[in-house]
Amino acid sequence: MTDEKKATTFEDSAAQAERLEASARSEADSGTYTHVFKRPFTHGGVTYEHLTFDWESLSGKDSVAIERELRGEFTPESLAAMAARACTYRNTDGFRTVNTELLYALPLREFRQICSAARRFLLRSGSGRETEGGGSGSNA
Repeated sequence: MTDEKKATTFEDSAAQAERLEASARSEADSGTYTHVFKRPFTHGGVTYEHLTFDWESLSGKDSVAIERELRGEFTPESLAAMAARACTYRNTDGFRTVNTELLYALPLREFRQICSAARRFLLRSGSGRETEGGGSGSNA
């Protein structure tokens, strides 16, 4: 046995993306996700034990704002922006304090879990890329 990692090919990546999409589509449709931190996370003087994301609270206006800001669907940046807008956490004055800066400061594992939850929501809602057989069939 060796410790070498197998090189990932485009075909491997595409197959992995197809499996992820199929898995997300088979999940029960949940418009919310609650992320519970393994250890409390402190950022900007606020300690978070969990964050709840209400994907279904997002509107078309939110989508336009996210796309305008990032110009890319399913990028880590757009998923983080979506999560920041969907997060239900508010400070004692009722203001949003979770933004992309806070999400970027999270430990990698937790950042990826939150972005994956956003991606799964988009895939379940049909916001993914067109699959074969979809669309008009015209390249014009």
